[in-house]
Amino acid sequence: MFGEGKRYDVIHCLDTRLAVIWPALAYARAHGIPIVSDWIDWWGRGGLIDERRPGWYKASFGGIETWFEEHYRAKLDGLTTISHALMRRGVDLGCDLDRCIVINGAADLTTFANPASREAARARVGLPATVPVVCFSGLDVLIDLPMAVRAFEIIHAQLPDARLLLVGPTGADAQACVTTPDALPAITAIGKVPHKELPNVLPAADVFLLPYPNKIVNVGRWPNKIGDYMATGRPTVANPVGELIDLFSRYQIGRLASETPEAMAAEALVLLTDPVLAARLGQEARRVASTDLNWSSQISRLESWYRDIIQKHQRLPGNARTEAPAV
Repeated sequence: MFGEGKRYDVIHCLDTRLAVIWPALAYARAHGIPIVSDWIDWWGRGGLIDERRPGWYKASFGGIETWFEEHYRAKLDGLTTISHALMRRGVDLGCDLDRCIVINGAADLTTFANPASREAARARVGLPATVPVVCFSGLDVLIDLPMAVRAFEIIHAQLPDARLLLVGPTGADAQACVTTPDALPAITAIGKVPHKELPNVLPAADVFLLPYPNKIVNVGRWPNKIGDYMATGRPTVANPVGELIDLFSRYQIGRLASETPEAMAAEALVLLTDPVLAARLGQEARRVASTDLNWSSQISRLESWYRDIIQKHQRLPGNARTEAPAV
């Protein structure tokens, strides 16, 4: 940044790891501008580091990672978090609540401007047009795939013509999860697809599954796939954990079930056997994705918050500036 010759009004750090926070702090102090941090995952203290890193890494670097994750939050001018749990954690670390804002993930209505029809999507993934289809999408993190597969096995036992579409997982992933081999032929796993292709395959589903167990990592994050599910215009069956509690309480976009395959299967069966209800919830999901959960709405909130942070910084002694802040 020092060599760019550009003027900035605020620095927004994606995280507070060493390679990010030290250069950003140096630039902010040298130029007298505010610096804020973003917090999008609960990493240390039982978070993602326990889910996504081997034991030797946690033993060697866990303490360092957690220190950098926490130490600088209250020393900056503001904090954006992806969840209310992380905001509360930031306040507990000393962040001023008035300088914190929660910015959840959102729906990509640019990519999902015109999702394919159910018939076209099923033809694309090789599924029959008339059978019930549930879908699990997981492009990177598959730790909850076993629950989705087990829930489908229960569904399949009651609806033998039902199919499970896996977008992201492979056939090998599915085979590793099944407990009843009779269900395996009813699973279609298409592997990873480019994000821009999701509107052409996700509409094949009647119902989406979003297992979300009560873990620290889930309490502290936002499941980005919910934006894709909602933009597709289908209902979702998920668990009452973290940000999903508030989302499903505010909007009728699906059903929440306790964190068992049996409970998730039961709620999915309600939707699969009541197409009128499923259509109503799916329409509401698409409406919310197009309005309150649109990225344009989230960006407007963030820009307004930037201006507030800049103005607060300018009111500090010695920081007055006459020009209007630019974001």
